[in-house]
Amino acid sequence: MSSNVLRAMMADSEEERQKYLDRETLLYAVQRTITCMRTGVVLDVDKAVMVTTILGDKRGAWVLDGEAWDRMEEWTKQKAEEIGATLEVIDGRKLR
Repeated sequence: MSSNVLRAMMADSEEERQKYLDRETLLYAVQRTITCMRTGVVLDVDKAVMVTTILGDKRGAWVLDGEAWDRMEEWTKQKAEEIGATLEVIDGRKLR
């Protein structure tokens, strides 16, 4: 069992628990993806961002370097709003 999962199990608050679970989810995604889907740079979990688009019962996820996400964040949010999709963002830079 990973240390993030153990920390989540022992967390004092729901917010703290979610932070550890998000970090574990992001770590798994980074390990599977290895490189940024937009730039090709090797991902680092502390700087990676996982973006999940939800439209009805369809889900799609991308793992990007934080800088790549920063460049496309506003455009992505606008497009998601236009089509009625929801975005879930796990930003490793905010999980440290």
